[in-house]
Amino acid sequence: MHAFSPLIRYFEEVATQGSVRRAAERLHIAPSAVTRQIMKLEEALDMQLFDRLPRGVRLTSAGELLLASVHRLQRDFDSAITQVDALKGLRRGRISIGVMQHFSDQVIPDLITELHAQYPGIVFTVFVGNSDDIVDRIAKGELDIGLCWEPPASAPVRRVRTAAMPIGLVVRPDHPYAARKSVRLRECARLPLILPTDDMELRRVLDSTLHGAAERLDPMTETNSIATLRQLTLLGTGAAIMARINIVRDIREGRLVHVPLSDKGVKSFHFALLVRSERNLSVAAAMLLELLESRFNGYVGHDTGRKSALP
Repeated sequence: MHAFSPLIRYFEEVATQGSVRRAAERLHIAPSAVTRQIMKLEEALDMQLFDRLPRGVRLTSAGELLLASVHRLQRDFDSAITQVDALKGLRRGRISIGVMQHFSDQVIPDLITELHAQYPGIVFTVFVGNSDDIVDRIAKGELDIGLCWEPPASAPVRRVRTAAMPIGLVVRPDHPYAARKSVRLRECARLPLILPTDDMELRRVLDSTLHGAAERLDPMTETNSIATLRQLTLLGTGAAIMARINIVRDIREGRLVHVPLSDKGVKSFHFALLVRSERNLSVAAAMLLELLESRFNGYVGHDTGRKSALP
């Protein structure tokens, strides 16, 4: 699509061809009509745009300036048309995203509700599972995007964003340990502990990073539900050992406190925003990826609580 009136189109074609006759042939009009339009433009600008030569025409300095401006405006117009076409893709579309349990009840429902209000034609598929399953489905092309623990470097996925997530003791603000900057594992062992079951990724990571020390812990409750871990802690039933990311909202709202473990050898592990290594996302999925990337620091608790606007 051309952004300009025939007057400018004729000027551009003559400038490109260096000849009124050749421009007229390409435009499928009479040379006299092209000449009239060029003269009309020169009169309107009160400036000569072409030097008339024995064989053809040549741009004057004014003509060169005008042609450069026309090309620049045409590029801007083409870019705008491309963006408009992209917006059409948001009228309808499908997005599949894989998330861990925590995100399924504290992030994704709010996000889908927000997006649906602006893009009601988009259909969402949300897979809730462990990180291994999410990464596998991304690699197979079954999911567009994933939010989970970072996979090994060999996994055929692209890490869009990653963040280190500390492991720590989770307690209520009125707990004796709430004011601590850190806590040792042996101190946690004296508390009524709530731990994830050993089939959960969080427990596996905990066992690994604690070099087997977690095996000596004697929890009062084990559960494969992050929601149950969190709720039991909120009720003051016990203290949980969890990754900080699982209680970001509770920390912001002052309901829970996360006290990092300080034992030697205890390391943070990484949370990641992932897509397939070699895959072009749909317009809708690309829009969601951009939004998730802009909000990633907030989701992992590395921001100041400010929420990004929809694009």
